[in-house]
Amino acid sequence: MEKKLSFRNSSFLLLFFLCAAGNVGAQVNPADVRYLGKMEGYWTMKTKLGIYAEKWKRVDEHSWKGRTMRIEGNDSTKMDDMRLFLEGDAIYFSIVAVKDSVGEPVRYKLRVLKAVGFVAENLQGFYPQKIIYRWKDETHMDAHFEGKQGKTTREIILQYTRR
Repeated sequence: MEKKLSFRNSSFLLLFFLCAAGNVGAQVNPADVRYLGKMEGYWTMKTKLGIYAEKWKRVDEHSWKGRTMRIEGNDSTKMDDMRLFLEGDAIYFSIVAVKDSVGEPVRYKLRVLKAVGFVAENLQGFYPQKIIYRWKDETHMDAHFEGKQGKTTREIILQYTRR
């Protein structure tokens, strides 16, 4: 589902600074993996087509699993599975549906990880090339997927509320 939303000035500035920090070589500190605990829980967004939901669960000290679903009435459809995990000195985000040339999920390396969110990138991969999650507060989270698909630039912004 694509939903183009206009940013409030503060949201736009925060995303701009997170992205800019990632582009000037900011390193993600593996100790900052603790910030990912904010993902845990059940997040929903109501739309005209039903409810979109993400459910995140901590697997162990260094990894989380997520699932996206679309809910219409009493029916739910699994859309995708995701992972956030620490490997060596890097933290990665992966989406099962986005595969590389050998059929493995593409890894998006976290370039920025702060108390307010993270930016993950794989600029050589398929759409999306950049994934941004931002925690507005304890009950609101935005997920932003952007990049090129063929000659078209795509952007999806999901605005979730914790349930």
